[in-house]
Amino acid sequence: MNDENAVVAGLSAARKAIQLYPPSHPSYLEAIAMLINAVTAATADSSDFVLNVHLGRLYCGSQVMSGDGPALATVSMSLEAHRVESLTFHPGFTADEAAALADVLNLRPSADLSVTDELTARGVTGVTVAALGEAGDEEERAERDRQREADRALYRQLISAMRALTSNVREGQTPDMEQAAGMVEHIMERLVSDEATVLGMATMSAHNEASFFHSINVMIYSLTLGVGLGLPEEGLVSLGIAALFHDVGKAAFDLTDPAQARAAQALHPQYGAEILSQIPDTDRAPMLVAYEHHMGQDGTGYPERSEEYFTHPYSRMVSIADRYDNLTKGAVGAAVTPDRAVIQLLREAGKALDPTFCRLFVRALGVFPVGCVVRLSDQSVGVVRATGTDPMLPHVRVVWDTMGLELDPPCEVDLEVDGRTVVEVLDSDSLNLTVADRL
Repeated sequence: MNDENAVVAGLSAARKAIQLYPPSHPSYLEAIAMLINAVTAATADSSDFVLNVHLGRLYCGSQVMSGDGPALATVSMSLEAHRVESLTFHPGFTADEAAALADVLNLRPSADLSVTDELTARGVTGVTVAALGEAGDEEERAERDRQREADRALYRQLISAMRALTSNVREGQTPDMEQAAGMVEHIMERLVSDEATVLGMATMSAHNEASFFHSINVMIYSLTLGVGLGLPEEGLVSLGIAALFHDVGKAAFDLTDPAQARAAQALHPQYGAEILSQIPDTDRAPMLVAYEHHMGQDGTGYPERSEEYFTHPYSRMVSIADRYDNLTKGAVGAAVTPDRAVIQLLREAGKALDPTFCRLFVRALGVFPVGCVVRLSDQSVGVVRATGTDPMLPHVRVVWDTMGLELDPPCEVDLEVDGRTVVEVLDSDSLNLTVADRL
């Protein structure tokens, strides 16, 4: 092992030992000695040893470091989480300073934590820290936070609008298609500029208003497929409105009554088509989608139709979006993880679901769709934030580091650059994790 990799391995071992053992424990003393010996060798010619981190990779000076062990990823993630750009080790680095550095890098990252201040308070002079977080970085982070809150506000506005539209239908009024078109256009605008964020919004749900969330999520997924198909703006608006109102027929039933809820499941396509047919001089696609979205590609489903009956393309697209959201939210049995949901869609392609649209939808979502909770090869855990050019290497927002410590703020990594891989998809419920809060 060369000097630079030995320093990284020593720093990783020291961080672990500080957490697990008291100072008198042999494993603690061995790990500290390992780090001291590595730094002593790296600074043997009386020059400093500089360890840099950038975009999830460690550098010795300007040369990227390579290796198969988990120490590289562990140390780089810890440094980035603590907003450290570089560590400069000086000759004479002591055992007490090694223990202090490891201890500080085990502190929970936060906006108020300064690694430099913590080391200074411990009397450390054998290592110098260059910190990230200049004004530009802080402004960029603040802007991301502002946009995230704006997107969440948009979603809440959509829920309020759906609540009002549904209330109007229950009172015998026809849906306001102009308002619905405005809702669709808002989502389209964000989808074009930041698809990953909009798909992240679709991970949201609420038990007491599940139908409203479902309608909006189906619209988001349908538009994702429509954008991938290259539909023109007018077609996308029509598709989005159709997706938004695909379950409008359920508004005619009291879903809190078990008997009416069962009736709604069987009859809402006919009721929905009837409600939408009463809107004069309007696009007929929403009416058709409301009627057809439970008709299987292979003749299964409902309502019954003749063998010659051919469903509208939008109905087949909305069926896929509807199925995916139901699978991931547990509306048709136990909820499954997003990766298992796309596998299930592929199993149903050519049967209940349109095979061409299904493959295009799965391609748009990726092998690990946005919202997947994943364990990485270094045992850190995060949430898939966006797909990458390599379907196996998405962008991940790391929430817990390799030692199970929560990162605040989370660490953004591009696995194509970072070098880690996904080894397992986890059930968010088993971690008591609300995915939407981490995107």
